[in-house]
Amino acid sequence: MSDPTASHERATAPRPGRRRFPVRSVPGAVVLLAVLATVALVAATARLPFPLTALTPPPSTVVAARNGQPLRLFLASDESWRFPVRLSGVAPILPQLVLAAEDRHFRRHPGVNPLALLRAAAANLRAGRVVSGGSTITMQLARLARPRERSLAAKYDEALAALALERRLSKDAILERYLNMAPYGGNIVGVGAASMLYFGKTPDRLSLAEAALLTVLPRSPLRLDPIRHPEAAQAARDRLLAGLARRGVITPEAAREASGTPVPRVLARQPFTAPHFCQMARGLAGSGATRIDTTLDPAAQKTATDILRSRARWLAGQGIGSVAAVVLDPGTREVRAMVGGTGWFGDARSGQINGAVIRRSPGSALKPFLYAMAMDQGTLFPQSLLLDIPTGFAGYSPKNYDGLYRGRVNADQALIASLNVPAVRLLAEIGPDPFLQLLRRGGLATLDRPAAHYGLSLILGGGEVTLLDLTNLYADLAAGGLHRPVAILAGGASGRGERLFSAEAASLVTEILTRVERPDLPTSWERALAVPAVAWKTGTSFGHRDAWAVGFSAGHVIGVWVGNMDATPIAGISGAVHAGPILFELFRALEPHGSRSTAATGLNIGDIEVCAESRQLPGPGCTRRVTATIIPGRTRLGPCPVHRQMLVDAATGEGLTADCLAGREAATVAVADYPAELVSWWRSVGIPFESPPPPAPGCLGTAGDGPRIVSPSPATGYAIRPGIPPEFQQIALSADAPAAVRRLSWYVDGQLAAQGAPGERLFWQPTPGAHRLVVADDQGRSHAVTVRVE
Repeated sequence: MSDPTASHERATAPRPGRRRFPVRSVPGAVVLLAVLATVALVAATARLPFPLTALTPPPSTVVAARNGQPLRLFLASDESWRFPVRLSGVAPILPQLVLAAEDRHFRRHPGVNPLALLRAAAANLRAGRVVSGGSTITMQLARLARPRERSLAAKYDEALAALALERRLSKDAILERYLNMAPYGGNIVGVGAASMLYFGKTPDRLSLAEAALLTVLPRSPLRLDPIRHPEAAQAARDRLLAGLARRGVITPEAAREASGTPVPRVLARQPFTAPHFCQMARGLAGSGATRIDTTLDPAAQKTATDILRSRARWLAGQGIGSVAAVVLDPGTREVRAMVGGTGWFGDARSGQINGAVIRRSPGSALKPFLYAMAMDQGTLFPQSLLLDIPTGFAGYSPKNYDGLYRGRVNADQALIASLNVPAVRLLAEIGPDPFLQLLRRGGLATLDRPAAHYGLSLILGGGEVTLLDLTNLYADLAAGGLHRPVAILAGGASGRGERLFSAEAASLVTEILTRVERPDLPTSWERALAVPAVAWKTGTSFGHRDAWAVGFSAGHVIGVWVGNMDATPIAGISGAVHAGPILFELFRALEPHGSRSTAATGLNIGDIEVCAESRQLPGPGCTRRVTATIIPGRTRLGPCPVHRQMLVDAATGEGLTADCLAGREAATVAVADYPAELVSWWRSVGIPFESPPPPAPGCLGTAGDGPRIVSPSPATGYAIRPGIPPEFQQIALSADAPAAVRRLSWYVDGQLAAQGAPGERLFWQPTPGAHRLVVADDQGRSHAVTVRVE
């Protein structure tokens, strides 16, 4: 590169009042010595190594959207802006001007131009100071690769290095590297960065005026910085244009037009779209990537960002500081939009935390996957009856969000209403470990503790997930049960998927979730025009810290999280109230013409008639029947366990058994025998129910399950507290008993402790030690437990 004080005109055009120093005035011997010196240098560098790695400094990074639009720029590791480009990616006018101004014999010399060196030496002698360097493009490249203070020794080393470079690289390769390493002011290095930051464009679109400015700027990047010294920069550019016009490199008309173009006075605004997403993409691509092409859709990203920024103000008024959203393509799993937060610069503490990938409790958002798993195991279908009654599991007693119980509830209604107790009972039946393994196969890698750590609370948000992973798990339902990983980088979509659920189970659960009441149109949304059909679910975490809403349509899978980044609780936070409206605003904006889910074809789904009371295969006693939707060959149905035939005394209606038929006229009747724990709850709340007749006097009773002790529990530790009156430390005696049972007797260590009807409030005054408790019904059936009192 020429010395900072040198100008193009000094080398190419005379000025008034200054006589150009003619080369022919130099003695012929000096010219000969220069040529011989060049030959000697060539010979000296025949085997001189030059580290080409010095010509590839660390690049900056451009993260680009799926359409190629830059999203965000990242500095190189040395804090420079540097975007390497190929020579073919530069507008031809720039290398043309660079060679014309800096090294017109570039294509012919071996790296060193002895005549240029002599001309520069003569000019420097006449001026009494350094006014010209005589360096070729190759020598300038060598100096850029290994900067040193200006001296004759340094110039000699540059010449040696230039000759070595010419022996290893082509002329185009040298010119390309020069353009990528030339300084353009501040920390802007190379034409790729200069074009983007000064003009907001790629270097293949440079105009003559822009190329001229980039030609002169490396001569003195500080003095000619167009942002700090626009007049000096424009004057230097215009002098270059005038000189090139005089030499015929460009036309005078083109020079005049280019000179009328102002130089940039501010740097072009850098792209800064989806900063959280771009940071994540850069981490996935690894260091050293010059360009990272991603799956992001700029239009979808802008829509999501605008909506979340608007909603952030609404949420802030309710004490909720953060909101994040993810939009996926249900087929490819490509991320179309990711808003990790709305306050990148505004919130100094947490603005740069990506809310889409932080670990948080999902609340009830995992329930659909448990239901789908149960359907595939054959134990559940939408019309199955689940028990929603007070239930204890070794000290863990789940409760519904509204604090109410419904007794028996259809599985589809339990999922629609997001009832906790039926879900926990279902998980207890399936087992936490198999369910945890399924969730991990579905990409919830943050559930990294053993199943015993989560226990049954897993289904209510006892673990932690990320919004991105959870949204992708819902995409598995949208894809008919096939799991694929999320794709963030272009070309990263997985062709094959792993099946988590059958297509039938996924379809049945999707149909249920489509019936969840939506905030935009609570009723009859199907009749509205331009409204997308959405299957969705909400979740509210333990401690009221997080609210979720995740759903999918035919075209998008969207997840929304709201909460505080520092996990501060928010009174009254709810997925349905705070996240749900944002979810549907996103769907309506991204699908303005609406959509309807495409019905899957070829599914093995059929209808069958079942008993209304048990939802199993009806028997003779099943007078009421309903239609159930099942997966033939997978759904397991057995004989109705509620209705059975029973012998009764024709005169009294009392129950008979084989041992007491003599002397009585017997009749056969159908009776209903409901689960004992359901009967106990009915009794406790005063709900009437049909029960089998009591046994006739003298009969031993009927076969079947007897009572089951609920309290005290052998899994619970009991302790007597000193200083508290004994009457306030009694333990309730409670047992589930069949409907036909009229009386229960309680025994402690072989001694009768209490008697009463099922559901009657009975208590035991404990004493320290181990105690065996037995409950017996009026038909002789019993159940025993051992408890310890400290």
